[in-house]
Amino acid sequence: MEEKEVVESTTEVAGATKEITEKEETNALAIPKMNNITVNLFGESKRKAITSLDLNDPEDADMILNASQEADFKLNDEIDKEITVIGCSLTETPVETMDEQTGEVITRKKHTVCLFDIEGRSHVTGSNACYMSFMQIVALKGMPTKEKPIVLIPCQAPAKEKGHNYLRLKIKTNK
Repeated sequence: MEEKEVVESTTEVAGATKEITEKEETNALAIPKMNNITVNLFGESKRKAITSLDLNDPEDADMILNASQEADFKLNDEIDKEITVIGCSLTETPVETMDEQTGEVITRKKHTVCLFDIEGRSHVTGSNACYMSFMQIVALKGMPTKEKPIVLIPCQAPAKEKGHNYLRLKIKTNK
């Protein structure tokens, strides 16, 4: 499970830092080229964001900016529909709550998944279960790219004992 870093660079524009790390894929679990996006306009940000899109490509950058303002589709509304994914943007934000009994501050991570299809449309969810299923897919298949898209299908999995469903992603198979 060896990865070799090929290029690492950091660019700062108007207080926003873009770090690019390219990795040489040496096994199925290596994640190719990811762009870390950090915005620090008013101090330390604990929010993390990464994308598989090329931030130097104006069309890709516009897709991310537009999706951050208003997504084209919610994944919850697309159950059992095929989406040919060419890129993604993932965010992780720490959310602090206080345990009222102990007074302890508990930090959990909230994830957002935004998938981009071959027509440049965005498909978004704030489901942690969907984030985890997407990360399992990426670990085995690699990140979706324009050159190597992945066809994904949003689905629901019943939550044991909770009375609702989790949003998940599955890969389209050729059966």
